[in-house]
Amino acid sequence: MNKLTIELRVSQLLTLDKTATMKNPQESCALLLGRKKESVYEIEEVIPMINQDSSEVRFTMDENELLKIYEYAELSNKSVVGIFHSHPSKPFPSDTDMTFMEINPIPWLIKSTITDEMRCFIFSDSSKGKTDGIEEIMMVIVKD
Repeated sequence: MNKLTIELRVSQLLTLDKTATMKNPQESCALLLGRKKESVYEIEEVIPMINQDSSEVRFTMDENELLKIYEYAELSNKSVVGIFHSHPSKPFPSDTDMTFMEINPIPWLIKSTITDEMRCFIFSDSSKGKTDGIEEIMMVIVKD
């Protein structure tokens, strides 16, 4: 079995950084569109979203906006292959994140607004017993 990875371009990473910085201290969020090819999630587009909760400890995306993004992705021959959000703490999934990660088993990028570190996690049935089914996946940054 190949090790899962997520591949982002430098410009996409900068967009995620800017999204987190602009919304700090509130959690920011974004959807990541692209394709999964074998064990690699290739990010083609970053779509910043509004955190309806306006909260420092959780985020919610508008259901109507989500529907529009999923429709756009389908028309563009892409999929939603990742979720990004920021934390005002270390970049690890919260209990709430873990619940939603099981429902949405795609990569979740988490950026810490206190350490400036970004890490990526995914729910995996094969990782049951390891931190409640959550495993860290490698991030690969490629030039634009």
